[in-house]
Amino acid sequence: MWENLSLKEVVELTKDPFPSIRKWVKEKGKKVIGSTIPDVPEEVIHAFGFLPVSLIGTDKPLKKAPSRLPDNACSLARSNLELVLSYEGDLFDGFVLPQVCDTTQHLSDIWRIHFPNKYMECFLAPRQVDRPSARYWVKEEIERLIESMGNWSGKKISNSDLMNSINLFNENKRLLKEIYDFKKKNPGALSNKEFFSLVKLSMQVDKEEFNKSLKAIKDQLKPQKGEGYLDVVLAGITCDPPEVYGLFDEIKLNIVADTLVTGTRYIQGIVPQDKDPVEGMVDRHMNRGFFSPIHDNVYRNFEEIKALYKENNAKAVIYIHIEFCESQEYDLPDLKNMLRKEGIPFHVMDTEYQTLSLSHLRTRLQAFFESLKGGAL
Repeated sequence: MWENLSLKEVVELTKDPFPSIRKWVKEKGKKVIGSTIPDVPEEVIHAFGFLPVSLIGTDKPLKKAPSRLPDNACSLARSNLELVLSYEGDLFDGFVLPQVCDTTQHLSDIWRIHFPNKYMECFLAPRQVDRPSARYWVKEEIERLIESMGNWSGKKISNSDLMNSINLFNENKRLLKEIYDFKKKNPGALSNKEFFSLVKLSMQVDKEEFNKSLKAIKDQLKPQKGEGYLDVVLAGITCDPPEVYGLFDEIKLNIVADTLVTGTRYIQGIVPQDKDPVEGMVDRHMNRGFFSPIHDNVYRNFEEIKALYKENNAKAVIYIHIEFCESQEYDLPDLKNMLRKEGIPFHVMDTEYQTLSLSHLRTRLQAFFESLKGGAL
């Protein structure tokens, strides 16, 4: 189903992958385990023979979530809750929910109340990975998830099962990295929307099938630099709705680096294959890039974005701010001040998952880059 997709088909599927997931599950007879982002070890879910599906919100109307969460709750949290309450809840046999901020902690409790008959587990990643206890904590959480899923499913998995899943998922991320490296140099051949659709669909469908599409797409790419593109760094957690990428393409902005969970931070998830699989997944967690709700160094976000800006010779940084995300609102003022002191052009885009019109975003973005071309920040 997902092994012979063209780029155009990938972009279309990314808008709403769930009909294809339903069809695939019916054909394969598999169970589906959903997880909100970030950092749930999806290899564990796959090793048990289940399909891991990342929940990345919905652009459909909010009908039930507003009565469970306040209006000033994070747009992503409200959107994910709506997705399972109103639209796709029956597809999932269970959920693994990371608690990475106050909102997601409360969200997991709401989830349990509304899905009492489904498998439900939390993944409690440490927020400060520089502490001596952090590595022990991550390992314990992974092992606890394995035990919990085993008790629920009545199955046991071996290190070999885990390693097979790790190999498959590593291949997916290596293919995405190779395609990203190509896109950075050839924005005329592969648009922002096309590339980030590849990443997003990778997080939601069967990788054994989808890797075949990635290989074919990679082999078919032809160098085409294009003209008039400005290289930029994209920072934030997620970038939704997907039409925002189309806006970047329209204005001829070439994303050459990012800190997104639905971008580079996912691609960074390659697990070392020369050691015990659980230890390898711990290494992966400890070495991943900055994530707004989980960090031990208030300067790390600034340092990583500054490094990406300089390494890629970018012309500006665009920050995608999810409406009412408390963690981003905590980080953003300091980040803005520090980058501007460095003379780095910086533009903030406020988005939310039920955005109906991009006209206001387009106008502000066009004005920013027109001023940039004219030499003013």
